Amino acid sequence: MGMGILVLLFILHTDFRGIWIPRWSITDYNKIFEHLDGRFNHIFLQVFASGEAYYPSKYVPSRMLSDAWLKEFIHEAHRRNIKVSAWINTFYSWGYAPWTPNSEHPINRYPEWYVRDQYQESILDYDVDRLRQMGIEGYYLAPANSEVRLYITRIIEELLNYDFDGIHLDYIRYPSQEFIYDSFLRTKFMRKFSIDPSDLFTSPDSLKRKLSIWGYDDFKSQWFRFVKDDLTLFIKDLNNIIKVTYPNIEISVAVKANHVTARAGYHQEWVTWLNSDFVDFVCLMAYTKDIDGILASTLKAVDEPRRVVVGLGLYLLSPSEVEKQLRLVHDSPFAGVVFFSYEEVKKNRRYLSSL
Repeated sequence: MGMGILVLLFILHTDFRGIWIPRWSITDYNKIFEHLDGRFNHIFLQVFASGEAYYPSKYVPSRMLSDAWLKEFIHEAHRRNIKVSAWINTFYSWGYAPWTPNSEHPINRYPEWYVRDQYQESILDYDVDRLRQMGIEGYYLAPANSEVRLYITRIIEELLNYDFDGIHLDYIRYPSQEFIYDSFLRTKFMRKFSIDPSDLFTSPDSLKRKLSIWGYDDFKSQWFRFVKDDLTLFIKDLNNIIKVTYPNIEISVAVKANHVTARAGYHQEWVTWLNSDFVDFVCLMAYTKDIDGILASTLKAVDEPRRVVVGLGLYLLSPSEVEKQLRLVHDSPFAGVVFFSYEEVKKNRRYLSSL
């Protein structure tokens, strides 16, 4: 059976057919629907990234002076029975490029908003080479900072003024295990436990003498649990804020595909978010040539697989590999797929040519 027939069968049997449209593709907005060829029913449109909005914003620097394109795009999508979610980079604030000179950008105006390591060194003090060696994509805001949370909430509330069908949260996690020691999060913890968690690294021997080895290990576990719970609380709060006024808005999250790695390495406990109904669905960033293990572990972890969408990294896959992955998803009880990304579909029509 050829790839075209397999993909067509998949489309007919799967509800969710999504695609991520990154910000650098927005200038193509007049041609996007032509390139998509009617094969998708959900678009994740990136309208906030690297601390900049792609619509006129009251709160953040804007790349677009007019929102006419956005209103027109959403209207045209709805005319074609396609849902559109506003895709935002939540805590990821800047990448490897030279820093923006814009004085209103948080990287210049609010340097205290950024994550810190266990020695209280700001991520802003790390150069690009150092971050790259650590596998970190760029500069992250501190999720526990109340001002950062208000900043994100205002952006979401602003986007809800448009006729979006959903809010899609990307990079809603910590950059790594190292960067969880900002003053806001440490202060929250100390109010409860009266010990500074940075002592785990700055004076571990003293802490072990004070708490005993068992107590030290338990304290460390409590700290990591606290970090995850604090981020989960923010997700819960966002859900409440959005759903009270916009109950039909779908809240989705782009997540690390391996839920164990997401939890342990990035404090992104997305299985809890999903199973507790804090989000409507998740999109696994399953960007690999072998997704069998990811699908199997996810099925064991989640209560409702139909609320899981599998993200496929087309940039890594040949058409035959896409065929294999589509078959695997089709044979599982997941909601469907989302392609990363539009640019790959635009460049290689073989992904869509038979549809």
